[in-house]
Amino acid sequence: MLFSFVATALLAQVTVAKPQGWSNRPRPWGYFTNNTIYQTTGDESITYPRYTELKDGTIIATSSLSGHNPNYFPVFESKDGGANWKYISNLTDQVNGWGFSAQPALTEITEPLAGYPAGTIFGSGNSWSNNGTRIDLYASTDRARTWKFVSHIAEGGRPNTTNGANPIWEPYLL
Repeated sequence: MLFSFVATALLAQVTVAKPQGWSNRPRPWGYFTNNTIYQTTGDESITYPRYTELKDGTIIATSSLSGHNPNYFPVFESKDGGANWKYISNLTDQVNGWGFSAQPALTEITEPLAGYPAGTIFGSGNSWSNNGTRIDLYASTDRARTWKFVSHIAEGGRPNTTNGANPIWEPYLL
């Protein structure tokens, strides 16, 4: 996929030496550098950039944004291959009261599934507190403008990276 390189630097500003004659203007539907989607402010930090390319070529991107109470995943859209981005919504924890702390995931279904029509976008992430971790699934039937809770997928122990701990990590939607 043309945009697979984007995942590691999608929401971070990257400075790269440009060849002579290279324009600073983002170039649609091609390789681009130094194209910031979101600039953090104050005590915010942003990690875990994720995206999905919809059937019509639109790119939907999100990331884990912390520094808010509760944390959430802002969602952005590009219709020109990543050259320009528009904020469209926030994917928020609607059921736990913990917020979304990390590890967002996005996918578009291309055929009907479990009562959802083709074109539905599923969003997932890790919602956690000091008591546990929980991966939840949300659905958007309006191109990521609004989100509705679908299900708790899995849960584990408190967020802890020590060997032998039992949290749940990293949803991946396919």
